[in-house]
Amino acid sequence: MAVSIFDRILSFIGGDSAVQRVADDPALAAELILLMHVAFADGEQRPEEMIAFKEIVRNNFGIEGDQLKDVAEYLKDFAYETTTGQAAAMVAEMAPERRQNLLKDLLTIACADSELVQQETAMISRVAHVFNLTPQEIQTALESSRCGCD
Repeated sequence: MAVSIFDRILSFIGGDSAVQRVADDPALAAELILLMHVAFADGEQRPEEMIAFKEIVRNNFGIEGDQLKDVAEYLKDFAYETTTGQAAAMVAEMAPERRQNLLKDLLTIACADSELVQQETAMISRVAHVFNLTPQEIQTALESSRCGCD
């Protein structure tokens, strides 16, 4: 008997509150997707970027350890076709402070390895454009991020 997509989703969210929260909140899922996209934007999985990613997700969303692994698996299985632009468009409807904070977090992850590469810059620029942030808001996010790279 074939397992339906609905059955697969239910098996993922059945007993895990973090996965359930992400499944129930498309905006939260979109934020996590953007954070994951920037962590892998340069095509490498650098330890410093993964540490920054995990810290941001733990501090901002209360997701850590095995829950983060399960959430990442859920997003990999059910949101793999979501583009950066699509995820940014979902977040663009949020409060300006939340968008600006997310931009700061994207910059923090991108700069965690002390190297801001073209792929990361391009992705963050696209996101800032979709968020319709002003140059001053972008500058504030840059200054408040832990971005020590140029």
